Amino acid sequence: MALSLLASALFASCSRSPEVGPAPDKSKPALFSRYETPDPDVVPPPQGVEAVGTGLDPVRLTDPGFSQRARLHLIRLIGEKGDSSLWQQVLTMMLPHSFREALLESIGSSGRSEASSFLRGYLSDAEQGMRRAAVRGLAATGRAEDAQFLMEWMGRPALAIEESTEVALALGGSRAPNATAILMQAYPKADRDELSQCLILGLAQRPFDQTQGFFRQLLGDPRTETERKKDALQALGQFDTVQVDFFLPYLQSADPEVRSGAYQGLGSLAEGNPGPRLLVSLQSEKDPQARLALLESLGAQPSGDPWAMSRIAQAETEPLNRIMAAKAVARSLGGRPSGDAAVQEFGQVWAPELARLAIDGSNTEGMQAVSALAIRRKSPEARNALARIAATAEDTKVKAAAQKALLGMEK
Repeated sequence: MALSLLASALFASCSRSPEVGPAPDKSKPALFSRYETPDPDVVPPPQGVEAVGTGLDPVRLTDPGFSQRARLHLIRLIGEKGDSSLWQQVLTMMLPHSFREALLESIGSSGRSEASSFLRGYLSDAEQGMRRAAVRGLAATGRAEDAQFLMEWMGRPALAIEESTEVALALGGSRAPNATAILMQAYPKADRDELSQCLILGLAQRPFDQTQGFFRQLLGDPRTETERKKDALQALGQFDTVQVDFFLPYLQSADPEVRSGAYQGLGSLAEGNPGPRLLVSLQSEKDPQARLALLESLGAQPSGDPWAMSRIAQAETEPLNRIMAAKAVARSLGGRPSGDAAVQEFGQVWAPELARLAIDGSNTEGMQAVSALAIRRKSPEARNALARIAATAEDTKVKAAAQKALLGMEK
């Protein structure tokens, strides 16, 4: 699932933008890994002289006929299955930064006794990208002593914020037995908003039976800033660490920002069918921003009632709200046959309306309208609407998104 349209600075500050490969989805722990791991069969059998004892030939990394995707996979194999001499050999080669960083990150999964000391040596590298990759590698070892070392590293006063937040994220995905405790200890000491946000994001990844006391206290404390409560609710939904029931009390909060966080947390869950509960909340939500967050969340979850959503969409006057509500209609049509009355109404009413809103609206409205149509892209009406957008939209990104949706590609 894509990150929320209304996601707070939590995700903006703590996300990692891969230099290569698509952004990982939430079903993969690799959210905390910058690089995609391709299928094993993309790496051709070794040819020529091979690295002794590994069956991996680093010379292939400079072969122009070897795809970037395959070379990244080979880098990972070298990190996980090689030894320190092979790692050092690769790091002396003229390779893109992304390859060198991917190697350091994967060394942590090697299980070799020398991995920790090797990676710690790169925490003082001249390139920040290499230092951050070494942090991810150390977190990946799963060793308690490496997690403790990273906590001490994160506390250095002169450490750049990008590197301290990297530690928070990396420990969130670590197998180290003390990772949760370290993140909890670090949170009250954090003196910068970005670090607090990323510590929350890191804790949201941990097993909920270890963190539920922390989050309940954070959310129940009147001294906790509203934005931080919203961050916590959003983060918990992103990582599927909690059940639907956890969010329900926060749907009744007097603070619209807290309600927004709860809506977005619920909308991000992959299980539990929160759509009907979100639809109930929509009947009483009056705050404009909270209502938009709620409509967006319904666009990610089937409400179970496309007719109710269609009536709501027709009543919305703001273009973006109208698009989000129509997207929720599309989401709730899944599994219904083409002859179903609600499916036919979407094709006759909402497909052309979404095309109009995409063509006449802003970039944000256009992209969201395309996203809504893409849910139903197998229907003739939705495909006609996407084709109209692709042919006539003036916004180049909206046009490109419609073209990709027609091809069945990710936008």
